[in-house]
Amino acid sequence: MVTKTFKADSALETLQLVQEDLGANAIVVSMREVPGGPSWNPWKKSAVEIVAALPETETAPPIPRQTATSTVLRPSDNKVGVEFMEEVPEIEWDLQSDQQLAQLRAEPHPRLKLNLNPVSQDSQNLRPTLPESSPQKTTVNAVEPKYIPPVLKKIQQQLITQDVDIQLVEGIVNVALETLSSGTLGDYENCKNSVIQLLGTELPVEKGAGAYIKKNIVCLIGASGSGKTSTIAKLALFYSQKMNRTITWVCADTIRSGAVAEARAYTDALGFNLKLVYIPEDLKELLLSAGPDDLFLVDTPGYNPCSENQMIELGALLAEMPKRCTYLVAPATTKESDLFQLAASLGIFKLSGVIITKLDETYGFGSIYNFARKNQLPLSYFVTGRDVSLNLEVADPARLTSALFGKGWNK
Repeated sequence: MVTKTFKADSALETLQLVQEDLGANAIVVSMREVPGGPSWNPWKKSAVEIVAALPETETAPPIPRQTATSTVLRPSDNKVGVEFMEEVPEIEWDLQSDQQLAQLRAEPHPRLKLNLNPVSQDSQNLRPTLPESSPQKTTVNAVEPKYIPPVLKKIQQQLITQDVDIQLVEGIVNVALETLSSGTLGDYENCKNSVIQLLGTELPVEKGAGAYIKKNIVCLIGASGSGKTSTIAKLALFYSQKMNRTITWVCADTIRSGAVAEARAYTDALGFNLKLVYIPEDLKELLLSAGPDDLFLVDTPGYNPCSENQMIELGALLAEMPKRCTYLVAPATTKESDLFQLAASLGIFKLSGVIITKLDETYGFGSIYNFARKNQLPLSYFVTGRDVSLNLEVADPARLTSALFGKGWNK
């Protein structure tokens, strides 16, 4: 007996294929519904598969019913729909009349009833988008926060309250944890004093600022209102007493109202010579007559670092004094961003150091510490008040870092 398998979209079409190929005497051995499209398509239409045979001269014995040992349906590999396993069906079909064929078309095989979600008619022709493979989850080991003793935690909070840069604070805390003993970390005063020393070691300081002068010309530059004139008076008295130098006060600030009168009042009270400079060329004759022990203190006008024209004027004045020591005068009350802007604008004039003024007019010293630490411009002097004979200190890093813990100049 010749047996063949036929497959079409409907039972009628499949029977037509059987008749055309095997003839009218063909016997349908079995019939079932099978998926008509690719396995990944959940909206595929079903098809009908018929196994037919051409009988021999003798009547073939009936085909015994076989029982399937495995499930007909199983999940597809891509998890989108289902696919069928090839197996012998439990029911065999013997079509004897058109009435049975019509009933077969109306009622599908019980094993082939699928419980799929309904799909709209418009979406049947759409190819489904396969789900993207989910990214592989990686396990990240959480870093436990470093334990900070309560005493060091209190000191850390004090520095943050003073607006010390958070990265600088974290760095000094790590150094303290690595270098200080457990006994020191448990005692507030000892721990605070150690942190003060650690903070101070990172600050640059001008060497020999209170012992000698590298040049015979000391020039002070800075913004308006930074305290240059009062600082000149303090330096004049300090240099004449500590270093036995002959002081000449050079007043180049002849534009500001009252600047000349203020300079004359200081020099008359202290007994110093006063020279006025209106144009840069006036400095030439003055410097040529200088002796070996003469020290010229030049008070420049207050310049706006945001004004290009004023910066050019200042550059022309300083160009007449190539052998000079130039200090930037920066008030402690200035915002940190303005301090960096001031240093960047005036830094082109080869600054020797920075003089911090008005330290007694603020309770916050974090901005000054951040500026000195990051800018690396050497600290030269600390200035407070208007008393000429007092309140001028050679820069001491521990003095500034102690102010971060309440030991400021306004106490």
